[in-house]
Amino acid sequence: MTTCIALVRAALAVSILVAAVGCGSAEHRVASNSVLSGGLFSLRVSSPAFEDGKPIPAKYTEDGENVSPPLEWSGGPTGTTGYVVIVEDPDAGRKLPALHWLVYHLPADVKSLPENAAATGDLTQGKNYKGQVGYVGPKVPKGNTHRYFFQVFAVDQPVNIGPGATREEFAKSVLKGALAKGVLIGTYGQ
Repeated sequence: MTTCIALVRAALAVSILVAAVGCGSAEHRVASNSVLSGGLFSLRVSSPAFEDGKPIPAKYTEDGENVSPPLEWSGGPTGTTGYVVIVEDPDAGRKLPALHWLVYHLPADVKSLPENAAATGDLTQGKNYKGQVGYVGPKVPKGNTHRYFFQVFAVDQPVNIGPGATREEFAKSVLKGALAKGVLIGTYGQ
């Protein structure tokens, strides 16, 4: 059983590492919203604000109120001690997907975030692609549409980093304890 758990963790660590080094195409998604993903337990991620694969309302973008959308997810497998939320834009034309939001230290009994949760001050958040702590909504050049991956990871050990972590600091820590994953994809364009 210990060997099986170690193999599952290794497979998940590889998928996160692939995403962390810049493979943002659909073939290299960090997470999935399917019932099973590569033999790993998957979480169901949804939002009352938009459906999977559909446009994100302007309210949740820099063109609107720039507030974080509400998110909900199913519970993780046995052993889950908490959750991590990562929002990325793989279509931003950067080496790595543009990081729009990083939330960690979410307790195991939390399975949703309300609208504008990023502004409450109750969350441990990392730095987004603009170097600011917290959520930054989509903003794309006119005539373009980008995809935004709202990813949730179930972890089995505390993420050993404080508030304001960078992508690099976070990637080193989360690779050790991810058990399950799920994603909600929204689009935004003008």
